[in-house]
Amino acid sequence: MIRAELKTARLTLRPVSPEDEGVVVACLNDIAVSGWLAVVPWPYAAADFQQFQTEYAMPGASFAVDDAQGFVGILGVEDRTLGYWFAPQHHGRGYATEAARAALAEHFAQDPGAIASGYFEGNTRSANVLRKLGFVEVGRDTKHCRAMKTDRPHVALTLTHEAFTTALPIEARSARLTYRSLQPTDTDALHRIVSQFDVVRQLASFPWPAERDFTRSRAQPYVGDGFVWGVFMGPRLVGTVGVTGGELGYMFAPDVWGQGIGTEVCRTAIAHAFDLGGDHLMAGVWADNAPSLGLLAKLGFRVTGQDVSLNRARGVDLAGYWLRLDRDQWPSA
Repeated sequence: MIRAELKTARLTLRPVSPEDEGVVVACLNDIAVSGWLAVVPWPYAAADFQQFQTEYAMPGASFAVDDAQGFVGILGVEDRTLGYWFAPQHHGRGYATEAARAALAEHFAQDPGAIASGYFEGNTRSANVLRKLGFVEVGRDTKHCRAMKTDRPHVALTLTHEAFTTALPIEARSARLTYRSLQPTDTDALHRIVSQFDVVRQLASFPWPAERDFTRSRAQPYVGDGFVWGVFMGPRLVGTVGVTGGELGYMFAPDVWGQGIGTEVCRTAIAHAFDLGGDHLMAGVWADNAPSLGLLAKLGFRVTGQDVSLNRARGVDLAGYWLRLDRDQWPSA
């Protein structure tokens, strides 16, 4: 089931509500907005919004988009078609791309079928957004613009699941690997990794047996202090790495253990974390995880303390170590 509310780094996508009436009516009475849309009338009345909100704007298919200050636009993926508009004062901030990427990822996680979209010729902003999302042109025709009361030249596009995944922005690269934010479309691949007890027994929070809903909650772009990346070898997800709240964490599929992947990944993540700021990083490791202790020692981490806490997968309290890496120790490591 597609969620009714989605969050990105800067935005919240939520159900359209009656309280949005005033701002939506004001925006769509601007012909600079409605003139690029196909089905929106102009002038746009309160009754038009009320019909849209009650009859068409279904939660999980249509979203009002907010930034930290409030409403910025409307976006929907309905009948395998992407449509959107944003208030002119919020153009040029990347909001359309960010919001559409979140909605499309959620949709593709449920339905791998291709998505359609399009734009009237001359709408260069929308053309650029759709290109960045991975859409490709499939034809040109004319389409009626209700606000302008005329047929206008129109460009039709389509987006496959594969093209969407390929177009997702790469956050970093290393010798053998690429790194990007996790998406709902990564749920199956992530679940295959955390369905192996040898992986989750060394993690703190993942349950055992693996729970798909929990995995899905983690197959999302991270919103918070730091970053979390999926680690990819070609198109395949082979693990994750992140620095959140100043703490390094990682996991990898067992079939890539022993290939130096952990060292390569952690060096990439540590370098990025120190580029973001901070004078040190922490890491926590269970006392019986000798390979991870060895990896962290090689990276320059040093044990600073020991405690006992719950290992959720094993269902018992276990001894573990806290380790620290200072920025000034990192170059020599």
